[in-house]
Amino acid sequence: MKFFRPILILVLLLNLSSCKDSLTIQPDNRTVADGYYDSAQKVEQAVIGGYVDLRRALLANHAFLMYGEARTGDLKVAVDFQQIVSDQKLTADQRYVKQISDWGYFYDVIRDANNLLDIISKADNKVLNAYQRNLFKGEALALKSISYFYLARIWSDIPSAEKNDFGKVFTNKQAVILASNFAGEAKAILPWMLINDDGIESLALTRVRFNKTAVTSLLAQEQLWLGKAGDAYTLLTNTFTASTTDSLSTFGLSLGADRRTEVPLLPLASNVVSVPLDRFNAIYPATDTRRSMYNISAGENKATLVVTEADVLELLPLREINLLLAEAAWSSSRLAEAKIYLIKAATGAAEDYSTLTQANFGDALLKERRRMLMGTGQRVFDLIRLAKVTVFIPAFTAADVQKGAAYWPLSANSLSGNSLNQNSYWLSKN
Repeated sequence: MKFFRPILILVLLLNLSSCKDSLTIQPDNRTVADGYYDSAQKVEQAVIGGYVDLRRALLANHAFLMYGEARTGDLKVAVDFQQIVSDQKLTADQRYVKQISDWGYFYDVIRDANNLLDIISKADNKVLNAYQRNLFKGEALALKSISYFYLARIWSDIPSAEKNDFGKVFTNKQAVILASNFAGEAKAILPWMLINDDGIESLALTRVRFNKTAVTSLLAQEQLWLGKAGDAYTLLTNTFTASTTDSLSTFGLSLGADRRTEVPLLPLASNVVSVPLDRFNAIYPATDTRRSMYNISAGENKATLVVTEADVLELLPLREINLLLAEAAWSSSRLAEAKIYLIKAATGAAEDYSTLTQANFGDALLKERRRMLMGTGQRVFDLIRLAKVTVFIPAFTAADVQKGAAYWPLSANSLSGNSLNQNSYWLSKN
């Protein structure tokens, strides 16, 4: 009997009338015997385990918001450690801050994906047909890609979890190149729409599992992070064409009960997450029609997000595609096209973006990403990529950012067993 690491074996309950068309996650730890994966359904259980670990990496203790909008003060989360994070006291002796500083869940996702790729390589054609093999392999590659990308954007230099160079420290750039390679492989084999057990294309499955739309958006983000705007522009314009419009789908995490109690069921619930009213009014002028995306409470001095889908947390929404196209066009000196894409993305804005220049386009783009992607946890990543950290996090000087202040400090667990050192800014705060 050979044992893999305890993995999350989940039940896929796909119900919609007579069609199996929605995803319910019910995690359960157990060891897996050699030879267990003798059916497509069992292999799919391993696939879903990767998504559960990704959900834990991002949602445990509201991590995705602490890495993003909560850190800048755009969003307030009703937890005691919110103020510590927004004050940039990220090495504080506070249990939840310490937990968020630990990257373990992200590496769990990578380990899940590597185990899954091994399972798929050993499965014969009686276990997996061509569609299943490509789908599951594409999902494993995409899960690795998004995990390495988050790791690099949160902590910068990180160790490899790949068999050929296990433990080797990657620079930020090397880590994102690795992530983009995985995303490129996944894009080639993932479908636009997932098919359920009845052989029917399923929007419900597609929105909570990696698909071609999602991995293309992910790959474009990675290319933009690497400064490869021309590649991102080509990728986006060649993939998202008039003929593919009907196939596009958003991607998010399926929400539900988890045995880990620090994982919230409703991560953007109005009683937990809000925008201070003064900040809200500064972000959205009175004539901006996107204010309707919020419930505004003057009495409570806050605005809360209108959550239309309580069972899914969007990570790569469709509304980001035009923002990505705008950035890729602008950064590759295609200003006229960039303005067209930004105007499409910013429907409802009070500003006239038709008069933007190459010099001031970046500020407008950052403004619209802030407005359109609130609650997706991308804010600080955008500030790093567009070199605006000191503008919106005034606690940091340019010298602080140069020393690594924009990235999250490494926890004691993260530093254990490798050659990494705390970056110079956070080392001075210990």
